[in-house]
Amino acid sequence: MKRVFYVLITVLATFNAEVKSQESQSIKTQLKFDFVSRHLWRGMRNNTTPAVQPTIRFDGNMFFGGFWASYSLGSENVQEIDIYTGLKYKNVDFTIIDYYNPIDTAGWKGDFFEFRNSKTRHTLDAIITINPTSHFPLCLTLATMFYGFDKDSLSKKNLYSTYLEAEYTFLRNDNTRISFHIGGTPYKSYYASKTAITNTGITVTRNIHFNSNITIPVKGSFILNPYTHQVFLLAAFTIQ
Repeated sequence: MKRVFYVLITVLATFNAEVKSQESQSIKTQLKFDFVSRHLWRGMRNNTTPAVQPTIRFDGNMFFGGFWASYSLGSENVQEIDIYTGLKYKNVDFTIIDYYNPIDTAGWKGDFFEFRNSKTRHTLDAIITINPTSHFPLCLTLATMFYGFDKDSLSKKNLYSTYLEAEYTFLRNDNTRISFHIGGTPYKSYYASKTAITNTGITVTRNIHFNSNITIPVKGSFILNPYTHQVFLLAAFTIQ
């Protein structure tokens, strides 16, 4: 456990050093709010009511980091707050995300600093993303949870749940983007009890221009989970 957090501290310290080395340069800062009809993640529904999802992100030349959350606008118990950091090299991103899911009910006792593997509600996910280029049209993602709440219900051992996804954008212009994706898990894990395709769908994103200064991206996604036989039609818009 200590080794895991020593690694995270090292990564965060490196990110901090990168930010300081660029104080005289431009550090990109992003603040945005996504409003979604459902919180869907990798083909699974994480709540049953609309949610607001704020993002704070910092980008340097090589490193990035930030915070993301999802708060249900209904009477959901489980919310989500994530902290992430990563490294960019050419068209490849290496990311570590700390997913934290507090039970947000009346009388809830905070457990953010509970990091013991057997009791924590944190889950650490290591992600490699290969972004598309002019010569390589696919976005490929490999993610493995390696510490925390990702446990087998019987053995209580880590599942090391792994998710793979490929996304292809077949239309992109100044105002519209249309993409198709397919994803799944190669073995029994958090996503399925066996090797399975868990996430397929098509997404249409369009920029709505209100005037020369205000543009709001809107998104619609048709999502099918072949493993659970569930289908979703997601609507979302972003304020940034």
